[in-house]
Amino acid sequence: MNKLVYLLLLPLASASHARSSLPTAIDWPESAALAHPAASLRPVHWNLVGERTRRMTVGRAVPITVQADIAKGWHIYSLNQKPGGPIPLRIQLLGAPDVIIRGLIDAPKPERLFDNNFGIETELYSGSPRFTIPVGVPGKAATGTRKVQVAARYQVCSDKLCLPPRTDSVGVTLKLARP
Repeated sequence: MNKLVYLLLLPLASASHARSSLPTAIDWPESAALAHPAASLRPVHWNLVGERTRRMTVGRAVPITVQADIAKGWHIYSLNQKPGGPIPLRIQLLGAPDVIIRGLIDAPKPERLFDNNFGIETELYSGSPRFTIPVGVPGKAATGTRKVQVAARYQVCSDKLCLPPRTDSVGVTLKLARP
């Protein structure tokens, strides 16, 4: 992984050494963006599939699906990516403490490829994979409204470059009722 960080930072360091003085805090973002446009690139956008407000029954689970729209030439790694390489995808719920993932996340079958950057076989997604999360609240939970963020932590790479891991989230509102 150190090799990949080096590849990401090398163009930024080269640009700063080419200048007659060190960059200041004010001009660093501009010079970094000009030296390496991919440094500010966001090749993955997460979206909620369906309505932003969901009705659910207390004590039961409701499926919530999110989609990762991944730019051509880029990929993210699977939920089950083995250690020793890239950062695997992790999906969690943030917000209301009584709202939990109840079961396994349904994910598409990942593509398996040997990755020369990491020197291991990787499991990856490209295109627009969808992930369905079974979301529920305990049977004793109070009715009402819960605002939740579905957070995805991931690492995105191309065949030549990996960007630092990041977390993106999408919001959903749950309206809880008794059976």
